[in-house]
Amino acid sequence: MLQPFEPFLPTYLERLLKLNKNYVVSQTYKHANLQQPGFEKTSILLSDYDDKGEAELHFKAVRHDKYAAIIDIKNGTHLNKVKEMMQPESTYQLYWAVMKSKEAVKKELDIKYKANIKRYITNNTNWRIGNSDAVITTLQVIFGELFILIRRGTQTIRVKFEDIENA
Repeated sequence: MLQPFEPFLPTYLERLLKLNKNYVVSQTYKHANLQQPGFEKTSILLSDYDDKGEAELHFKAVRHDKYAAIIDIKNGTHLNKVKEMMQPESTYQLYWAVMKSKEAVKKELDIKYKANIKRYITNNTNWRIGNSDAVITTLQVIFGELFILIRRGTQTIRVKFEDIENA
C-alpha cells in the first residue's frame, strides 16, 4: 500500500502559524499502515489552509467522515487538542497531506502500480494503448485524497489512487 503523506510533527504547527495557515481540516486516513498488535491507533489526515472558505469547502466534501472537522490552530482550545493528539500515548496518529518528495512517490507509483494503471485503462476507458504509446501520470491531492492524472496524447483522466490500487 502506498502511503505518500508525512507524519504530522509538532514543529509543523509552528510552521503553519508562521505561514498564516490557520485552518486545518481533519479526516480519517485510510492509507496509513501502522496497526500494531494490542495497540491500534486511529490515523487522521490533516490538510492546511490559509483561507477559511477553502477549509469549509474541504470540510463539506468530507463532512460524513467521523473525524471531519475544521480546526483553527489560532484558537487555544483547538491547538491544545491537536497537541494532545500528537502525544505518544494518544490513540491517534496524525499525518499531513504533504509529500516529502512528490518525485519519489511518483517513482514508486510508476514502478509498483504500472500493471494496475494499465489494467485500469483497459477496463475503464476505450483507450487502446500500443507499445509505442506513452502514458504519463501525475499526482494530485484534492481534499486529502490522492488522485492520479493519466494522460495519453490529448486525453486525460483523473482517477482516485484507491481505484488504481484496486484495479
